[in-house]
Parts: sequence; structure tokens; C-alpha cells
Amino acid sequence: MQYPIILPTRFQRFRAFVYRVLKWPYLVFALCGYMFIGVIVTLYLNKAPVYKSELELVLPGTGASSSVSIDNVGQVVSQTSAPFSVGGFNPRVNYKEMLLSRGVINLAREKTSLSLMAFGQPKIALTEQTSILAVSITGSSAAQSQAKAWALYQSLQQELDRLRADEVNSRDLSIQGVLADYRVRLNEARANILAFQEGSFLVSQEQFTLLVASLQTIKEKQLYLQAQETNLRDYSFGLSKKLGVSADLAGKAFILQSDVEFRGLLKELDVSTSQLSEFQSRWGEGHPKVAAEQQRYNAARKALLQRSSDIAGPHAANTFSSLDLEMNPKRAQMFADLIDASARREGVEAELVDLERSELQLSDQLKIYARESAVLDRLQREFDLAEAVFTSAAARLEAGKADVFASYPVVQLLTEPSLPTDIHSPIPQLGFAAALVGFIFITSGVTVLCNRRRIIKALLNRS
Repeated sequence: MQYPIILPTRFQRFRAFVYRVLKWPYLVFALCGYMFIGVIVTLYLNKAPVYKSELELVLPGTGASSSVSIDNVGQVVSQTSAPFSVGGFNPRVNYKEMLLSRGVINLAREKTSLSLMAFGQPKIALTEQTSILAVSITGSSAAQSQAKAWALYQSLQQELDRLRADEVNSRDLSIQGVLADYRVRLNEARANILAFQEGSFLVSQEQFTLLVASLQTIKEKQLYLQAQETNLRDYSFGLSKKLGVSADLAGKAFILQSDVEFRGLLKELDVSTSQLSEFQSRWGEGHPKVAAEQQRYNAARKALLQRSSDIAGPHAANTFSSLDLEMNPKRAQMFADLIDASARREGVEAELVDLERSELQLSDQLKIYARESAVLDRLQREFDLAEAVFTSAAARLEAGKADVFASYPVVQLLTEPSLPTDIHSPIPQLGFAAALVGFIFITSGVTVLCNRRRIIKALLNRS
């Protein structure tokens, strides 16, 4: 039986060709692989150019401390530890997560007026053994990438400021409540002192101290005056013994010496005495002139004694009836010294009596002040303690407001965001190199698969 010869159509020839090719599956795999690599490399080289801006941030590694001393109240110490002194966490990792957080990215996106997808995600690299964060971000143009980097840095600073302010506000609220309690205690302590001062003699501790000082001064002055009084008494006694008169009689002698009639009678007595002595030596006792002069002398002496008795008393009259101090100035000076010493001694004695009375009065007052001083001292200590606690808490509050970098250390811009001059992606050299490497890998793989039996057989024969 013979079959007619039929010429195949174009479609049939193409189908026959496909069937022949499919008999070589490795060749098909290699061709598909080449095509895939070509498509990938073409897409990579034809994508929109990308620019990358880079900046570096640094965290200072030292802490800070400050001390505030308040006179008669207390001391406040504010200390900010170094951010790397605590081994439980690394602030660089915290800041890395903050840079990648939704809040910072959204703030930066709003500053650049880009969508979240168009803004993209930054890349952060932490350099070992340093406090540096290397940040990079890409953009469709050099200016856009730099603007995005600046926006990212400013958003980080803004977020840190918000967190610090929130921390300070939260701390303020808690401390304000404590301060309110301290203020109540302080007011109560002050009110107790005022109430005590209104109902007591003692107003302040200075008043008690002044009273003690006054009492001590009085006692010291008493000792001095007692010594002075003893000295004057001994001086008066010795002078009185030498002169044979007391201070009172010495005073009366000066009174007599200042009396005109007494001084006249004294002169009359002196003249009569002189005349009588002369007549007695000339004519004897029985002569009429001697008798007459004797009567004159007796009359003058009697008148002098009477005048002395009238002015100074009978005792002084017998002592000073014939004394003329003007004729003996040294004796008159000793009389004056005796009177002065006696008067000064009496003045010292009067002052001692007054001081003793003052001492008794101050001693009684001191007993009252001592009891009140103990109470006032206790109330003052309570007030000082309340004031110290309140002032220290207030000072810590103010110091805490200044210490805003305790939880969130300061971050500084080490290098400003760069303005890229070259395209970051795509890189033609990289695309061609990747295509070449892909071609080599696919070709090597297909070659090994095609000759796997020979390779296995050769390995077996060698073994």
C-alpha cells in the first residue's frame, strides 16, 4: 500500500522544529536563563536614576554635673550621667530605632511634601566602638536626597525635643504634688512659731542670747566693782587711820573752814594765844594784862567751840576747833582724798546694790526665757527642716528642668547631609558584571548537567 506524499505547511514545519528543540531540554533552560538575565539587567539599567545623601550623627560621651549650695538651707546636686555609662542599653540603638520610627518618618515626609512610599526608608549604620550613627537616604535627584536628609535630621531633633518636654512635664506634675505637701508643712511650722511668739515673752533666740550676755556682763561688772570697792575701802581706812579722822569728820572740817565767822574766831583765837604767851613771858600769871588776855582767850575759845558745835557737831568741834587747813595744804589735800575715796566707795556700793537687784531680775527673767527658748528652738528646728526640704525639692525641680539630656542624650551633627554629584543607582558596570556572572553560572551549570554521566563515570574510574 502506497501513501501519497503531502507537503507540510509552515505551521507544521514550525511545530516539527519545536519538537526537535524540546528534545534538548538543557538548551531550552540555558536560553530561558539568558533571556531572564537579560531582562533583569535591562530593567535595572533603564530604571530612573537614584541619588544618595549621607550624614553622620554623634552622641557626646561625657556626662555633666552641677552643685547648688543655699546658705543655711542645704545643697542641691544635679548630675547627668554619660549616655554610655549604663550597660543595659545603647542610646545609639535607641536613636536608630527612632530614625526608623513612623513618627520621625511622617514628620520628615511632611517637611518634604512627599508620600510615605516616595520618601522611603533611611539606612542607618552603627560604627563599632564609637558613638557615631551613619545615616543615608536616597532620592530621585541630588537636591531631593539632600532635602530628605535634612528633614530626617530636623524631625529627629523635633521628636527628641517633644520627648524631653513631655518627660519634664511629667516630672513637674509629680514633683508639684510633693511640693504642695511640703508647702503645707512649711506653713504649719511657720504658724506654730507665730502662735508661740504671740503668747510668750520670748520672740527670738537672739533675745535669749542677748539676755544671757547681759547677765554675764552684769556678773563681770560686779566682780570688777567688788574689787574696786575693796580697794577704796582699804585706801579710805588707811588714810583715815593716818589722819585720825573719818571721812565724815574730814567733810565737816571743810565745812568749818568755809564758814566766815569760824575763820574770824579762829584768827581771834590765834591772836589771843600769841598775845597771852607774850604777856605771860613778860609779866607772869598775876599781871592784870595777863588776866585780861586770858579772859579774851577763853571767850574766843568758847565762841569757837560753840560755832564748831553749831555747824559740825560736838565731836567735830573738839577736833577742829583750832585747825586751819589753809595753813597746811598737804593735810587739806589728804582730807580731800579721804572724802573723795569715801564718796567713790559709797557710789560703788550703791552701784553694786543696783547690779544685784538687776541680776535677780534678769535671773528670774532668764528662767522664763530658758523654758520658752527650748520650745522656740524646737519649733524653729521643725521650721528649718521643713524649709530645707521644701527649698531642696524646689531646687531639684528647677535643676531637673535644666537637665533635659538625662534620658535623651544630646545628638550632634558630625557631617552635614551631602549633596550627591554621582548617580547612586543604576550602575552600568554593575549591571554588565552581573549579566556576565549570570551567563557564566548558567553556562557552567548546563554544561555540568549535560556531561554529568561522563563526570560521574570518570570519578568512579578514578576511585
